[in-house]
Amino acid sequence: MKGSKSLKRELDFKVSKPFTVGAELEVQLVDRDTFSLSDSSEIVLQNLPSELKGVVQPEVLTSMVEIVTPVCEKPDEVVYYIKKSLQEIDRIGEDYGFRVSALGTHTFAKKEETNITAKERYLKLLQELQILLRQFLIYGLHVHVGFPDKELAVKAYNMVINYLPVFLGISASSPFFYGEFTGLHSYRTKIFEQLPRAGIPEYFDNFSQFEDLYFRLQEGGFIESIKDIWWDVRIHPDLGTIELRVCDSNPEIERLEFIIALFQGLSFLAQESDIPRFYHQILKQNKWNATRYSLSGKFIDKDRTTTIKRKTYSIINYLQTRGIFKSLKTDKRIEKLKKILERKTVSEKMIMVYKKTGDIRVVESLGFVET
Repeated sequence: MKGSKSLKRELDFKVSKPFTVGAELEVQLVDRDTFSLSDSSEIVLQNLPSELKGVVQPEVLTSMVEIVTPVCEKPDEVVYYIKKSLQEIDRIGEDYGFRVSALGTHTFAKKEETNITAKERYLKLLQELQILLRQFLIYGLHVHVGFPDKELAVKAYNMVINYLPVFLGISASSPFFYGEFTGLHSYRTKIFEQLPRAGIPEYFDNFSQFEDLYFRLQEGGFIESIKDIWWDVRIHPDLGTIELRVCDSNPEIERLEFIIALFQGLSFLAQESDIPRFYHQILKQNKWNATRYSLSGKFIDKDRTTTIKRKTYSIINYLQTRGIFKSLKTDKRIEKLKKILERKTVSEKMIMVYKKTGDIRVVESLGFVET
């Protein structure tokens, strides 16, 4: 990548309405009969109704698309757009022999069977990343929360770094890759971590520290924009948001809403709380525990060790006690959504089905979204 010609040392943070939300969901397009990947993204894009033309977008592989919602006030509005888009993609697929699946990896496809979308950005990435990008049969959920001020965004970003394993554990849906059971609940996570500028980021004391790092990378010719920084959570000045990126894609609509509502709630809490900082090795260990065991993994907290599931319950209860969900007008929904924690995660269901059937294609079908 070429270095920046500009010597500008200040990033423009485009302020957003406080705590508005949006999401990006990457999904697979698979053959309706064999469940193999289907290079059908162009068919989807050409046949969308006008109201979804800006919502469903191409992605790095021709066998996937990304649903990019508008800015919304509440999580249930976000999932409305996701659900509507998924329904429309499946409707188009009925005529062309494919359907949509929302898992963190395709369960049995190989890199030799994939094609890179012929966009300049993706071709540049391919030139730089080589085999790493070719094996990117992975799909994620990204969630944005808006902020009116860059320093407030930094506070929320620091808060969320501590709880990345919670979001990963809730969303885990990628225990299979290249037709094998990996033994992990989110193998997508380990694939993504191979990239430079990916994984758990560092804390920042203020926005200026983030700017300094950004410009060092840009002036060195390693990045062109914020899109080339792939942290598990990142500050997104161009949108005036912080963006959660650690989650696997997931086929359960209510689970998606739960993740969005929890991320929004933590972002709100950060504005009125001191932010604890964990040792980086503790952050890595906690993330590994979610990667390996989803919600059953251990969570090393400041004063004790618990499980990720129990930590999630405690966060929700604390947010409820502080009246955060009530302030965000999501309190009634959260009472219903937190019951998701009583269910098996998608990764747990996939592993259980595989042990019963031994059929990897049946496992892939668990990514089909009930719309």
